[in-house]
Formats: sequence, C-alpha cells, structure tokens
Amino acid sequence: MITKIKIDGFKSFQNFEMEFTPLTIIAGINASGKSNLFDALMLLSRLAESDNLKKAFKEQRGEFIELFTQYAENEYAKVMSFEIEMLVNRTVKDDWGNQKDLKYTRLRYRLKIKRFTNDIGIEDLAVMEEHLENLKHSDDRWIQCIPKDSLDFWRPKVSAGKRGTPYINTEIENNIPTVLVPQDGVQGGNKRRFPLINANKTVLSSFDTVDFPHVLAAKEEMRSWKFLQLNPEELRKPTNKDKGEDKLTTNGGNLAATLFRIKQENEYSLKEISRKLNSFLPNFIEVSVVDDKENKQYIIKLKDSEKNEYSSRVLSEGTLRILALCILEYDSKHTGLLCFEEPENGIHPFRISTMAKLLKDLSTDFSNRTMPLRQVIVNTHSPKLVENIYHWSEDRNVSIWFSQMRSKVVDLDAKRIKLNATKITPIPKNNQLSMEYSEQDKKLSLAMVKKYLEQDEIAPKSYE
Repeated sequence: MITKIKIDGFKSFQNFEMEFTPLTIIAGINASGKSNLFDALMLLSRLAESDNLKKAFKEQRGEFIELFTQYAENEYAKVMSFEIEMLVNRTVKDDWGNQKDLKYTRLRYRLKIKRFTNDIGIEDLAVMEEHLENLKHSDDRWIQCIPKDSLDFWRPKVSAGKRGTPYINTEIENNIPTVLVPQDGVQGGNKRRFPLINANKTVLSSFDTVDFPHVLAAKEEMRSWKFLQLNPEELRKPTNKDKGEDKLTTNGGNLAATLFRIKQENEYSLKEISRKLNSFLPNFIEVSVVDDKENKQYIIKLKDSEKNEYSSRVLSEGTLRILALCILEYDSKHTGLLCFEEPENGIHPFRISTMAKLLKDLSTDFSNRTMPLRQVIVNTHSPKLVENIYHWSEDRNVSIWFSQMRSKVVDLDAKRIKLNATKITPIPKNNQLSMEYSEQDKKLSLAMVKKYLEQDEIAPKSYE
C-alpha cells in the first residue's frame, strides 16, 4: 500500500507531494493531471522489475523525453525524482517459496533518474540515486490513519534496537556514486555494491530472494500495482482454457477463468459473489461459471429472478463492471494497489452509489485484521461518485482529493520560468492527514469540487 508520494521533474509534477488512504478518490476536470499520477505510479511499478530503463519508459504514453517536465519549447528537465512511503505485508515470499517475516512494514524508497547524451550522441537514461530505509516510528505521522488498537498488527513493535543502516543507500566510492546493499540482519557483513556508471536499471529490480527481505518487500509491493481499464468486449469473452491464465487482466480479460479458479478454491465463494451482485443488481440472483469442455473454455452465466439465464456475451457494460469488482473482492490472489481510471464509465447514474460501495469494499479497513492488504486509487470527473464517496467522510480509510492545474514560477539555470503544474489537494474532513496545507487549500469544499466537475461535464472534452 502506498501511503505518500513525492514527485519532481516528471510530466506536470513540480515539487509535488500527496498522501493516500486505503480508498483514495482523485477528482478533477480533464487535463488537470489525474492520469499523469497514474502514469508515474505505472512507471515506478515497471522500474521495480524491468531490466532496462528505456524499455520501461517506452511503455508509457509519449516519447521518453516527454516524461520529463517541459519548461519551454524543446526544453525539458534533466532529472526526475520519486519518493514513496509504503505499508507492506508482514511477510514476504520469493519465487522459490521461501518466506520471511519483516521487522519493519513501513518503508521509504527514493529514486532519481537523469537523461543525458551518451558517447554516440543519443539521448539516454541512467539511475543517479537509489535509497530504501525503514520509517522511524517517531517520524511516521501517516500512521494515525490506523486505529490504535490495530496499530501493532499492521506495524509490529520493534522488540530490540532500531535500524540505522538503510537497506539501499547511495554513497561516493572512488569518486563514483555507488549503491550499497547490506544483507538484512547481518552486522558488519559484506555489502553488495553497484557502481552507478550510467546504470540502465534500478538496483531494486535486481533482488529476488528473501535474503534481502525488506528490499524484496518493496519490490513486490511496487511490481504488484495494477492499473484497471476495463474493456466491455474483454469482459464479455469466455476464457480459452489453452491460455492457462486465471487472473483478471488490466482490461478485464480472463474474468471467466478467474471465477472458475475461485470456485475451485472455495465453491461457497460463488454464493457470496451471487449475494453481493444481487444486493447491487436485484434482478440477478445467481452467478455461475460453466466448464465448456467441448469448446475448451470457461463461460460466466447469470440467472435472473425468473430463472432466465444469460451468458456474459449479452450483459451490459455496467453489469459487467459491477460483476468484475464483485469477483475481485473474493479473489484470494488480488492484493495490493488497484488503480482504476473513471470507474463510472458505462454505469447508469442510479448505479453510481453501487460503484462507490464496491470500491470501498475492495479496500482495506484497518479495523478488520482478517482483510488482506488492499488499496484502491480512483481517478474520476464524476460529481455523483464524489458525492457518494463523501458519505464516508469521517472514515479514516477514505480520502477525497481535488486535482487542478496551477501556474507556478520556478528557477531554471538562473532563469525564472512560469509553468503549469499539477496540484492535488484534499477535501477537508474530520480525519486529518499528516501533511500541512495553505489556508486557501483548506477552504476547498465538496460544493466547490462538484461545481467544477459539473461545469466540465457540459464542456467539450479534451484528453490528458
């Protein structure tokens, strides 16, 4: 779970910072930078596992130089930096099945990347700095989001000593920036060294064993981030058994295979999913999945109150989206962060409250220790969705933020430059976040946000 982020030099972000709760709603009109935040998270996720910086950058929207903040025509930032604070699971497991308990579940990761012209005159990328440390309890203000009686479960007490050595640190050795990674729990042991001589991958991406449990935990957290853009055509398709895949894809593929796996793990889950769907769409009373052996595929079927049966091929987009979220809630393989762009698409306005409840149910309630660690971050320009989420304004697990593009002046090479930068501000509520805001920002209200969004609904659409 990501709890805080700082970004500088990436797209529309200039000295940007923001906090997150288990359910975080980011509302704003088009071209306010909402999607840019998802782009930043997607890039970080890829950098945590990719073996090449340029490859990870090319998977993002636009040319890689366009990911750096643009100051003027053909003038871009030379460095982008990220810092994220996270709450990770209490145990970590590697690909060989080895498992280890963590001493600390609150981690802070920092990364700087530069662009430069290489020896053959081509624009290139390199890691400048990398750092990973545990968050000291005395410095951890965000943790107030967790009820006191559950705090020790999510952030275990440290029985002896305090770690002062970072898990990953960048130092100068022989005039070369070098990343040092000491082995967890080994006092005075050897450190792994990674000289940053035009390094074209992150050090974090190089670790895959529990010998370095906190490094692996940070990597697994970041690489598990999902970015949901549900496509109704993919949701409608049966799943071909020959694909051998049983997890929902970002566009909604494999929905039938996911449901079939859940049924095999616990057949009672189908009844729970049916009850869940029925509570939101009363016309449907049963969800089932058919193993079509003849055609080697799995097919989802819904039954209505009159015993009529419908395959996923004929269901509406709104029904499919709600069904997908109901299935995700009961999927044991779904943990971590889920980024969902404009979930209101294809949903009838009368069903927006349904969508809001589903999003909340998909995110962790810290008072419930049996829940897996799950988080949902939503981008929206729907005033109705914001209004429905605001019903939980006193819930510490929920926060609503408003995204705007604001003009600011920055210093660049001894010059003063005016640029537009993204500002994301929380709508005030009773549970206070740890960051400080100006008096102007504190005056932001639900009514003001709804007014902005409603104006955007009737204006010609542009795209971020």
